[in-house]
This record gives sequence, structure tokens and C-alpha cells, in this order.
Amino acid sequence: MLERIKFMKVNKSRRFDYTPRYYDERKERINNMIKAYDTESESTPTEQQARLREKMQSSWAMESSYTKQSRSANIRLIIILGALLLGAYYILDYVDIFAAEVIDLENP
Repeated sequence: MLERIKFMKVNKSRRFDYTPRYYDERKERINNMIKAYDTESESTPTEQQARLREKMQSSWAMESSYTKQSRSANIRLIIILGALLLGAYYILDYVDIFAAEVIDLENP
């Protein structure tokens, strides 16, 4: 009867086996390029055209992403400079008004 009661029994810890997975996009792209250059000498003209087309598309995509990033950075810089100029103008204008009132108080 007492063997059936497992109230105070402590279970053994179970092993947890976890193998992390990591995907490196750059390494995958490099491996694809190596395979492409290895099979380049054995390819037909249509495969060579397809490979050339793929290279051009990838270079255009990299170029367009660079131009988008530089354009957004330039716009951000212009907005920040404009905000700083407006802030400086209002601060200097306020100081000028304050200085003019102090000068008027000294000369009644």
C-alpha cells in the first residue's frame, strides 16, 4: 500500500539535448558562388547567360539598396540641420529681444 503512494518521491532530472542551428547567409552566398565558378567551364551558353543575368541583378540590387540608404541618410541630415538652425534662430532672437528690453530699462 505504501509503495503506491508516490507523494514524496523525487523524479530524476531528464537530459535536455539541444543542438543550436545557425544560418549564415553570407557563407551560403559564398558557397553558391564557388559552386557556380566550378561549374562555369562545363556550362552551356544559355546557362552562362542565366548566370550573367543573375550577377547583373544582384549587383543592381546592391547598388539600389546603397542609393536608398544614402538618400535616406541625406534627408535625415537635412532635417536635423534645419531643426538646429531653427532652434538657434529662435534662441538668438529671444536673446536679442531680452537684451533690447534690458537696454531700454537702463535708459529711461
